[in-house]
Amino acid sequence: MEDILTNIWTIDFYRKTILTVVILLLYFILRSSINRLLLPRISDDSPYLVTIRKLTGYLLNILTVLLIFAVWVQKLGDLTVALGLLAAGLAFALQEIIGSIAGWTTIISGQPFVIGDRIETGGIRGDVVDVSLLRTKLMEIGNWMGGDHNTGRIVTVSNANIFKEPLFNYSRHINYVWDEISVPVTYESDWKKAIGIMTTAASENPAYQDLLPKAHEQRRRTRREFAIKITSLEPRVYVRLTDNWIELGLIYPVDTEARRSFRSNVSQRILEDFSSAGITIASQTVAIVQFPHSGAANTNTNITAQ
Repeated sequence: MEDILTNIWTIDFYRKTILTVVILLLYFILRSSINRLLLPRISDDSPYLVTIRKLTGYLLNILTVLLIFAVWVQKLGDLTVALGLLAAGLAFALQEIIGSIAGWTTIISGQPFVIGDRIETGGIRGDVVDVSLLRTKLMEIGNWMGGDHNTGRIVTVSNANIFKEPLFNYSRHINYVWDEISVPVTYESDWKKAIGIMTTAASENPAYQDLLPKAHEQRRRTRREFAIKITSLEPRVYVRLTDNWIELGLIYPVDTEARRSFRSNVSQRILEDFSSAGITIASQTVAIVQFPHSGAANTNTNITAQ
């Protein structure tokens, strides 16, 4: 056994590898001891706590790197190996930073979005307010707020996310989106008249009239870059039959930043015109019908949805 260990120790590569492992073990033991024995002695209220923690971490890291470097670098050939290991270690340790810089380069050169665009990535939606070397800042929209209203929070997203997460841009090429308002009406109502009312409510809205020529031009320009499908920009209603009501879905194009206000205005117009036309909006109701039996205490209950 001793002969085997002696032979291993005499081999230069194995000896350096063993010394490197020992140095790393000592590094983790020393760092753990500092975190458990030294730092708890400093008051949590001390302004120097964070500085001491960072300083000891930096010193231990530098000392460990120097020791490992000294183990491997004894001649020029070793220097090449050491530099290779160091480069690999730095690439692994700084992969997020390198990815962020690569993402920044992609954003600047390819311009998947620019400041002012409304985007969504990694489940976060917002308006781009700043693009730096490592991070992109968004004014958050949605979350606990209904519709597309901003929350007032600035969200910081790593530029590396552009390689990891899908990126949705609401306004880069076409500054409008399609929205839908679904309204259930009873089978007794004049559903054909309801369709006309809903279509008119959207098409006669001033915001829609203002958007229409801009949308045509944006779509024409985008068609030169992408094979997008040309569809009509006119508001239209789709009908779906259910067990309880007729569901009317009004779809229409709307400016990206005006979706919530446009929906509110159109919905108010629909409610007013439905009321004037005597069209009833359906809702889920429960009717309980009892059938008493003579001489019996129990009843049958029938629950139906209307």
